[in-house]
Amino acid sequence: MHQQFSVSPAEAQRAKWPHEIFLINLIFNHIFVLAVTISVIGTFPLLPALVPVISIAIIGYILVKSKQVSASNETWFVKAHWQICARRNRIFILLLSVPCVIVVGGLWLSRTLGWAKIPTIALIGGVGLLPFMVALLILIVLGNESVHLARSGKLPKSFVEQHPDLQAASAR
Repeated sequence: MHQQFSVSPAEAQRAKWPHEIFLINLIFNHIFVLAVTISVIGTFPLLPALVPVISIAIIGYILVKSKQVSASNETWFVKAHWQICARRNRIFILLLSVPCVIVVGGLWLSRTLGWAKIPTIALIGGVGLLPFMVALLILIVLGNESVHLARSGKLPKSFVEQHPDLQAASAR
């Protein structure tokens, strides 16, 4: 399931950093901050816009930093964990875009067809947001596992098999 490597504690610390940033975006931003901003939407109607702004900043940082780390003199183990995190980040972008399209499309369709407000919101929530929240939970579990793997000096065996260049780097 996982392959063990010999890494220094400092290297393990640098390898878990991208996963921690990713989890901050998922847990803190998309759950906690979203809940808080929605609870005060009557008083501060533009405050929920803070969530996508923070998310875009974190997503951008992870994608840019993963490319920088891949091109740097960083160790192969740290590079591998940045690659894993960047791949999950791209999956998250896709997962985030699907409910956005469903919500915007649903609102447009409901206005076009003259649907009632409450059934439209229920349909959009069930079709768009519920699957997103399930996927978000799965990504949180995978992110936590990746933090543990980085701390333990491990990589998923499937990732190592897909990237044989890492095995060559580990032999050096």
